[in-house]
Amino acid sequence: MTKTRLKILLLAVWGLFSLVLLGFAFIFWMQNRGVALAKADSVPQTLPAPAQSSPSQPLPSQTPTKPANSTPTLLPSNTPAATIAPMLPLNLPENYNPYTGLVPADASRLERRPMAVKITNFPRRVRDYQFGLTRADVTYEYYIEDGLTRFIAVFYGQDAEKAGPVRSGRYFDEHIARMYQSYLVFANADPRVEDFLLASDLLQRLVLPTGINCPPLCRDKSIDDYNSFFVDTAGLTEFTRKIGHENVRQPIRSTYFELLPPSWAIEANEIMVRYSEYSYHSWRYDPIRRLYARFSDAVDSITVEGETYQPHIDMLTGEQITSANVVVLVVPHNFKTEFDREDQVFDLLLIGEGQAYVFREGRATVAIWQRDELEQPIRLLDLNRGQLALTPGNTFYIVINPEAGLEQGEKSVRFTFSIPARRATPTPTPPGFIASPTPKKRD
Repeated sequence: MTKTRLKILLLAVWGLFSLVLLGFAFIFWMQNRGVALAKADSVPQTLPAPAQSSPSQPLPSQTPTKPANSTPTLLPSNTPAATIAPMLPLNLPENYNPYTGLVPADASRLERRPMAVKITNFPRRVRDYQFGLTRADVTYEYYIEDGLTRFIAVFYGQDAEKAGPVRSGRYFDEHIARMYQSYLVFANADPRVEDFLLASDLLQRLVLPTGINCPPLCRDKSIDDYNSFFVDTAGLTEFTRKIGHENVRQPIRSTYFELLPPSWAIEANEIMVRYSEYSYHSWRYDPIRRLYARFSDAVDSITVEGETYQPHIDMLTGEQITSANVVVLVVPHNFKTEFDREDQVFDLLLIGEGQAYVFREGRATVAIWQRDELEQPIRLLDLNRGQLALTPGNTFYIVINPEAGLEQGEKSVRFTFSIPARRATPTPTPPGFIASPTPKKRD
């Protein structure tokens, strides 16, 4: 064979080999492209509607037990910016606030029980003298009755020298007091609720206005309104120790935090929540501050189109209320009796687990809330039941019912609470049902 023919043969073999390699490469690329597309398609681009929770057997707290010593005690600063941890493990070091993932300016604040304070939001005029919400680590907002909502704010890593106006308690507050192992500060309650709380083992941690506990829980006589009780949270800590309470740090489970923004697919720069024509609000994300700023109802509005918002200001600091995290919890709104239904005395079942929507860093995802321990805060899980992280900072929980509506815009989400009827709705007649003829009257 001549050299020329040998070269031609080698070139032909090399060309054939190259074609085979290119073919395999093309097949491999197409397969991986298909996997990538499948993965992209599997990322949820829309949030599912609220769904019923899966309550476990009632936790022990649901059956109040009167303690042996049933005599009720009925108890009635400016903070520098905190620092952020470089790493946030599941179990935070002792000098970190377990509710925020931040190091408080004064570490001694962690050596006590938290304080859960009921703060009113209506009538709307109270916002002219509403104090302390920017100092709370965790705040819950939930429906009470007549189209209105109320806050229960947990103070721990920071203090508010004036928090309030303090208003009446509800059944739901028992869950918060237990989960955060806190004192519960409220100004009286419906007799059904008050009797329930007084008969529980929370008795020694209930803080109501009695006169002997002023200060720290006092009426502001300069306010000509029944919404005029306020509490000094640092003063409450001192008062409880003065009267002999062992007010020390409790074994609290840390919330899970991470510093990096989430990779969630859904962008959500605004969260709107409409409870009623009276109570509606919006959270708008500020990417510079990495916080959601709250805007609340300025006027009554029977339509969404007529909603008018204004910045919600904490009169203690003069600052707009903000939150690093906004979490919407889907919780059953039940009634213990039909009388409670008529009076709108709700029993919110924050037990077992249920659906949640988590918003942080301008992103949104659907999640699971889980209350797996009686005296520990709820955990947030992803849909694979792994721990779901929050951004270091405060968290605002919004409680809605499974019947609530959800509308998702391009970069916004709107929740619409479904107000339960005051009377039970009769069971609807099944399709095709034929009633029995009315018996004739006998002579």
